[in-house]
Amino acid sequence: MRSTLAFIISLIFVQQFSVDAIAQDESNAEDSIVSFKGAEGFHIGFYIGAFFPNKNSATVYDGYGFDENGNRKEFSESFMYRKIVIENDPNNGNVDRIAPELGVVNHDDWRFTESDMPVNLKYSTAFLFGLALNYGLDKKQSILANLNFAKLRVTGNFTIETRNTVNQQLQDFTNNQFAIVGSEQRMMIQLGYSRILGDNEKGNFFIEAGLCVNNAKLEKNFVQINSLEFDLTTFDQNVVGGSSVYADQYTGWGFGAFAGFGLNLTMNPKYTIQFLYTPSYETINLGPEPITAVQHAVGLRAYYNF
Repeated sequence: MRSTLAFIISLIFVQQFSVDAIAQDESNAEDSIVSFKGAEGFHIGFYIGAFFPNKNSATVYDGYGFDENGNRKEFSESFMYRKIVIENDPNNGNVDRIAPELGVVNHDDWRFTESDMPVNLKYSTAFLFGLALNYGLDKKQSILANLNFAKLRVTGNFTIETRNTVNQQLQDFTNNQFAIVGSEQRMMIQLGYSRILGDNEKGNFFIEAGLCVNNAKLEKNFVQINSLEFDLTTFDQNVVGGSSVYADQYTGWGFGAFAGFGLNLTMNPKYTIQFLYTPSYETINLGPEPITAVQHAVGLRAYYNF
């Protein structure tokens, strides 16, 4: 009798526990449905990624420089020619600092001609970071605004020719390769539209597109000859009335458009992560002839959902 009563009480307890568990699961499911808002609402976050600039605008770092009218200088008036040849010519009352670096004795044992000017100028892949704002009109559609920054490095190579000092009759010259380097700041502003392409509560592909504005600013441009470093931007202050002209060539605002494609992951109701690829077609306003070209970025965007 006692065992039968215990069995009945146990059965009632298990049944009641099962009912409570089912009710709790249903309640959690309802809460999940209610809390999932997709893209809807206001989101703020950050972006980190890799930036692949178009190399065309790197020509502003080619060592020629610009005259007071904003035109590219001829070789004989170029910044590199003045820094390397004129400022190291004993015939002009200067000390030849380059010959010892090249391992030659006389100033005439080395030369720098137009054929030695920089080639292969290109930007290195840069680290891109920024802030991201997103306002979801509904679960799939959003208006976005992004502010990104990057510090770019430009590299190229040039040559200086030296001849054998042991046999002074030998006219053959050997090319010695050295680096030309530039650094640049970029700020990029994007304003556009984003759309989620699926209905899954956890992960969906998405697309985005819009307009963009950029500001590019040359920070430094120099050549490295072993232990010697020659700054090529110091001439900007040496030409009367020319500094403002050079400033116009070394900084500027550009405009364009961007697109994006990626994966949107809802980690929980408060956090969203996006992995995306973003190409852009925009004008980089450096030099007398601004370049319009395609650039690329890949990265991760993380949002806090209000």
